[in-house]
Amino acid sequence: RFESSTAHHFIHKRINVFMKLLVLILLFSVILCSCASAIEDNLRYSGILAASEFIPGKNRVPFGLVSMNGDFLENADVVVKIAKLEDEGWKVTDEKKPEWHVIKGITPHKHPDGEVHLHLDFQGIYILKDVHFDSAGIWSLNFSIADGTPTEEAVFRVKETGSAPKVGEAAIPIRNLTISQVDNFNEISSRAVLQDGMHEYSVADALELSEPFVVFFASPQFCITALCGPVTDTLEAAKKALDDRVIFIHIEPWNLAVARNEGKLVKSEAMEQWRLPSEPWTFIVDHQGVITDRFEGIVTENDILDSVNRLLDSNTNKTAN
Repeated sequence: RFESSTAHHFIHKRINVFMKLLVLILLFSVILCSCASAIEDNLRYSGILAASEFIPGKNRVPFGLVSMNGDFLENADVVVKIAKLEDEGWKVTDEKKPEWHVIKGITPHKHPDGEVHLHLDFQGIYILKDVHFDSAGIWSLNFSIADGTPTEEAVFRVKETGSAPKVGEAAIPIRNLTISQVDNFNEISSRAVLQDGMHEYSVADALELSEPFVVFFASPQFCITALCGPVTDTLEAAKKALDDRVIFIHIEPWNLAVARNEGKLVKSEAMEQWRLPSEPWTFIVDHQGVITDRFEGIVTENDILDSVNRLLDSNTNKTAN
């Protein structure tokens, strides 16, 4: 009986040790899986759209690829599948390769002591051009990287209609303040410069001249998207590249007095009148006052030059005929 009891105790003890080892192995496996999952999540890049308004028809879709660590995947070999959510599931409607653009600009940054410094700023973005959405609804972008880098899709809504003025619509003839109507440049611009030649005309003034022009809404100092500084610098570079043959109009989207004195972002009257849901926005207007191109978020110098030169060439051909 003693031998039997001792054997039973020994077997029971071995089983307890085995169970404890099994539990430890299982826990260790869970920890390893969790760590592997966390590592994979940190290496996975999510698609972040750099625009907020998409409507049925042809769209320009800017996006970035960002990891959980906040790292950007730059200039990768990317293929994007565009898909629409239907009753039976996702339906791929197109497949495109985006263009990679780097935009360099000097943007003002306000420090806690109130002093404004200039910082060299680089913004890289992928741009899908001529993306056609056939109807409103839920859509997605699925990203495939050539080297197998894992990605997460970007899911977004295409609205029935947008609020910002569309291509083909007339430009809204607002009387935004110009440099001749203020005492100091900083009353109409948050750029850390003395003057930039982009506040000489209101939109209404430009429309009365019956010539193509560019109008853009951006706040280099008080920008939510951090894209306004590079965009403003890009527009100034495009203006110089065109030898000042075309009027460029910069409008602050926020009430500067409120932003500086109260630290709040309140839409300016001009932004309200143009029904803009975000910033920055850039519009190209032809000699008849009709919007021919619009860009939400990042825009490149080539985007502007291509669009404006088409209008200038068209006007030259009409005059020649």
